[in-house]
Amino acid sequence: MNHLMSDALDGKSVVITRSASQNASLRMLLEARGANVVEVPLISIEEPEDDGRDRDAMLQRLHEFDWVVVTSTNGADRVAPFVSAALAAGDSERFPQFAAVGESTAQSLQTNVRIVAEPARASVLSQDFPQGPGSVLLVQGNLADDALSAALAGKGWSVTKVVAYRTVQLRPTDGMMETALSADVLLLASGSAASAWVDAFGVETPPVVASIGPSTTKVAERLGLNVTVTASEQSLGALIDAAANSIGA
Repeated sequence: MNHLMSDALDGKSVVITRSASQNASLRMLLEARGANVVEVPLISIEEPEDDGRDRDAMLQRLHEFDWVVVTSTNGADRVAPFVSAALAAGDSERFPQFAAVGESTAQSLQTNVRIVAEPARASVLSQDFPQGPGSVLLVQGNLADDALSAALAGKGWSVTKVVAYRTVQLRPTDGMMETALSADVLLLASGSAASAWVDAFGVETPPVVASIGPSTTKVAERLGLNVTVTASEQSLGALIDAAANSIGA
């Protein structure tokens, strides 16, 4: 590891806003660099409004689709058990091909993924995706826009969308807000995290704001946040490196 980068975060307080269940790996990576982690969960990943009945019914019919497209690790975590069950059953002659936005999403699917969009952006996946015709099951969160669905339809595919999970905003306590605003660094790991920050704090932030990728930066800046640095690739490691480089510069 580059000592300059590890030194840059050593003793610095870093705010992370992911849901509590997703914070463990990010916290460990930061603490390994000597950072003091300030957890201010602003979003929670929860079941869809129907408790996932529509999603589960659709995922039990995986074999009916030519492709399954998954855009995030949260979606992949909900798809993977159905993939494993279908493969274990082995009673279908037909099985879909898989496409994922980003390597971490692909790994979370725990199966062979034909197309992995890198950098991890839906727009990259739509460019890499072949021409239709055929059927696609598109697995997304409730906040996803229609851009990927429209792009796939434009390539001749018949697209069925399913909401795999819901992103819910949480309200921090006054004490948490005070601690967060006095920190050295804010990490934004998604566009929804940027939205949740502005809802809770307005545009006031710690001195360094690091974003995980261009789409997150775009959302943050549109909301009035001043993003110091954007990660070179959409991964937690790159996000931490970007923050460290920004402090050390």
